[in-house]
Amino acid sequence: MKNTSTLFLLITLLFSACTTNTQQLSIEPGVAKTMAAYRKANITNLKYQLTFDIPKNRKDEIPGNSTIHFDLRSTDQDLQIDFREDASLIRKVVCNGKTTNYRFELEHLIIPKGELIVGKNQIEIEFITGNSSLNRNDEFLYTLFVPDRARTAFPCFDQPDLKAAFQLNLNIPKKWKAMANGKLASKKEEGEKCEYCFMSTKPLPTYLFSFVAGKFETITKVHNGREHTMYHRETDPEKLADNTDEIFHLLFQSLDWLEEYTNIPYPFAKYDFVLIPSFQYGGMEHTGATLYNDSKLFLDKNATNNSYLYRANLIAHETAHMWFGDLVTMKWFDQVWLKEVFANFLADKITNPSFPEMNHALKFKMAHFPSSYGVDRTSGANAINQKLPNLKDAGSVYGSIIYHKSPIVMDMLERITGEEALKKGLQTYLKNYAYGNASWEDLIAILDETTTSDLKQWSKIWVDKAGRAIISTEISSENDLITNLTITQSDGQGNAGDWNQDLNILLGYDETSEIISVKFNQPQLAITEAKGKKTPDYIIPNGKGNAYGFFKLDTKSKLFLLENMHKIEDDLVRGVAWINLYENLCEGEVSGKEFVLAAKKHLPKEKNTLILERMLSYMQSAYWLHISTGERLQIGKHLEESLWIQLNEETDRSKKSSLYSTLSSVTTSKPLLEQLFTAWKEEAEIGGFSLSETKATDLAASLAIKMPEKAEELIATQMERIKNPDRKKKMKFVAPALSANPQVRKDFFESLKKEENREIERWVLDGLGYLNHPLREKEALAYLPQALELLQEIQITGDIFFPYSWLACSYSGLQSKEAGDITRRFLEEQPDYPENLKLKILQAADVVLRKE
Repeated sequence: MKNTSTLFLLITLLFSACTTNTQQLSIEPGVAKTMAAYRKANITNLKYQLTFDIPKNRKDEIPGNSTIHFDLRSTDQDLQIDFREDASLIRKVVCNGKTTNYRFELEHLIIPKGELIVGKNQIEIEFITGNSSLNRNDEFLYTLFVPDRARTAFPCFDQPDLKAAFQLNLNIPKKWKAMANGKLASKKEEGEKCEYCFMSTKPLPTYLFSFVAGKFETITKVHNGREHTMYHRETDPEKLADNTDEIFHLLFQSLDWLEEYTNIPYPFAKYDFVLIPSFQYGGMEHTGATLYNDSKLFLDKNATNNSYLYRANLIAHETAHMWFGDLVTMKWFDQVWLKEVFANFLADKITNPSFPEMNHALKFKMAHFPSSYGVDRTSGANAINQKLPNLKDAGSVYGSIIYHKSPIVMDMLERITGEEALKKGLQTYLKNYAYGNASWEDLIAILDETTTSDLKQWSKIWVDKAGRAIISTEISSENDLITNLTITQSDGQGNAGDWNQDLNILLGYDETSEIISVKFNQPQLAITEAKGKKTPDYIIPNGKGNAYGFFKLDTKSKLFLLENMHKIEDDLVRGVAWINLYENLCEGEVSGKEFVLAAKKHLPKEKNTLILERMLSYMQSAYWLHISTGERLQIGKHLEESLWIQLNEETDRSKKSSLYSTLSSVTTSKPLLEQLFTAWKEEAEIGGFSLSETKATDLAASLAIKMPEKAEELIATQMERIKNPDRKKKMKFVAPALSANPQVRKDFFESLKKEENREIERWVLDGLGYLNHPLREKEALAYLPQALELLQEIQITGDIFFPYSWLACSYSGLQSKEAGDITRRFLEEQPDYPENLKLKILQAADVVLRKE
C-alpha cells in the first residue's frame, strides 16, 4: 500500500504541475472540493499558533491572533483561507513579514499569489473570533467545529486532509478553568485574567481542534501511569458518587481494549474529557478534550439497562475515534462514515465484557437495525457513501445510515474476511496512514489481498447503493409438506434486486424450528432443501438476524407472530421477529391496532430486557402515529390498565423504569392522569417506583400537555424543585412550549425563527417536541410549513444533527394526510430545493407521506 500511496502522490504532483499558470481557481462559498484538492496538493508542514482572549461577559468580543506556518509547492494561484464571518472581523494580515494587500470574497481571505513564495511561508492574522461555533454560555464556552465550523471562528484551511499541529494560548477569567487538545505547558495569573499555554499537538484536522473554558469542577484519576481528568458542572453529590467511578472504569477499559486490538499505544498526549450540560450530541471525539453530554454519563439510580448500555457504548465509541478518525482521518467528509463505522462497530465489541449477562448478538441487532431501517424504508434513503462537492453541506451526510447501517455492513465484511483477518487489516491500515488520511477504498485494497471474495463488487452493492431489498417468500404445500419455497428480492420501485448476502431461513413450528442457510445473490431463488419438509407455522427469512432488508411476512407467518410471539423461545429469533413485525407495520402489511394489541398481549410474558424495551418503544410509536384517535379511545384505557398492573408487579428496576416511561407517555385517561399527578406531587409512589429529578421533570412536561388546567402549577413547581442552575435554565426556556395558552406557544415557535434563540439546540428540540405533541396535531400543522421554510437556515446556522432533528421534532406528533399534503406541496413548489435537504424531509415525513 505504501507503493500505491507514492504513485498517487506522484500523479497528484504531476496534475498540480500541469495546472501551473492556468485559469485561477473559482471562489465560492464554503470549502469546494476542487479548491481543497489544490490546497492539499500544494500545502505541507502546516502549523497554527492561536491565541484567544476570552472575556467574562459572553456578549463581549473575543480578540484572536493566528500565525499560520506552511510550506508551499507552487505560487500559481492566489491562496484562499477560509473564514465564514464578516470581513470587518479581520483586523490585520501580514504575509511573510509584510502587510498584505489581501482581499475578502465569499467567505475567504485571499492572499495574492505574488506575496507567496515557494517553500516556507508565514501568515499572521489579527481578528475578532466568530461566535457561531463557540457555544458561549454565561459561565462557560466550548468549541464544536465538526464538520467545517472551525472557519466560523478563525481563519484556517478547513478541510480534513490538511492536518496541522496546533499550539494554543487562552486568556480567560481568573476563576475559570481551561482545557484543550494539547497538554498544559504553563499557567500564569495576571490581574483578573489567567493565561493558559498549551503544548503543540500531533497533526489534527481543523474539525478536531478544540478548547473549553469556564466554571468547571475536576476529578482526576490515574491509569497506566497517565492522568485523566474529568471536567463537569454537576451539583448533585449523589449523582457524582453513583457515576464517577464507573465512567472512569469504562474509559480505561476502552483504552486498554483498543491498544490491544490495534497494537498501537494511545497515540496522543492525553485523554481528558468534559461533561457538558445539554450538549448537542452524545459525545464528540476531540483529541485530548473529548466532550460528552452530561445526562448520558451521569445516570439516575433508576436508569434502564439500555441507558447503562448506551453510556458504555458512547464512551467506547468516542475512545475508538482516537485511532479511527483522529489518528487516521477520512480524506473528505463524503466518507465521514468511515470513522463512524469503526467507532460503532468496535464500541459494540468493547462493551461486551461489561455486560456478561447480555445476549450480545441480540444487542447488536437492537442497537443498529431499527435505526437504519428508519431511514432505508423511506423514499429519502441515502447510500453509505455520499456525494459532497462542498463541505458547507457536510452536515447533511450525517444520520442513521452512517451510524447504524455501516456497522451492519462492517459485520458482514468481518464474516467474509474472518475476524482475525479484519483485525490485522485494520492494524495495517492504521500503521500505513498514521497521523494522515485514508479512504474506504484504501482499506478494501488492504483486505482484498487476504480474501478470495470480490470486495470491490460487494462494496458497490452495500456501500454505494441506497435503500434495502424487499424480500418475500412464497410457499406451496401438499399434505402438510412443502412442495416449493421461493424467495424473491426487489427494490422499492419493484425492480429485480441484486443484493448479495447470506440468508438463514427459519422454518418455525409450534414447539421447534430449523434453519436453512443459503447464499442469496440473485432476484429469485428456489430453496430446494425445503422440499418435503413439514409446512411451517411461520417463516423468518433472516432467522439469525444477520441479513438486512424488509422481510415481508406471508399471511400465515404474520398471524402466528401476532398471536403467538411468546412461543418463540430463542431470544435472538424473537427479537428479530419483533423488528420484522414492526417493519411490516411501517410498510402497511400490519395495522397499527393489530400491532399495539399484540404488544400489549405479549409484554407481560417478555423476560428479556432488550426485547421488552424495544417492544415498548415500538408500541409508543404505533400508539401515537399508526392508529386513529378513535382507536386510541377504544384501546387506550385497557392499555393503560395493563401497563399499570405490569409496572406494579415488576421487580426488575430497569424493566420497571421502561414500563413507567411508556405508561406516562400513553396515559390520557383522567383517573390515571390524576394518579400520575399525585405521584409527581410526591404524595404517592407508582408501584414502588420513585421519581428522579429527571423523570419528575419529564412527567411534569407530559402532564402539562395533557392536563392544561394544571400546567402553570406543574411548571412553576418543577422549576422551583430543580437545583442545578443549568437544568433550571433549560426548564425556563422550554416552559412557554408547555403553556396552556395557545398564543404563548405560538410566540415560542416564532421566537425560534431568530438564530440567537436556537443557540442551545437540545433545548430547542425539547421545546419543539412539546409544541408538536400528538395531542396538539391540529396546532402543529400550522407550524409545519414554517418549520420547512426554516430548514435551509437551520442547516447553515446549526450543528450537524440539528437539521434532521428539527424535522423529526416537527413531524413527531403528525400522522394525518394533511401533513403529507403540506410536505408534498412544499417540495413541488420548490423543484430546485437542495437534494440533501429534500432527502432529510422525505426521511422525517415518511409516516405522513404514506397516508392515502
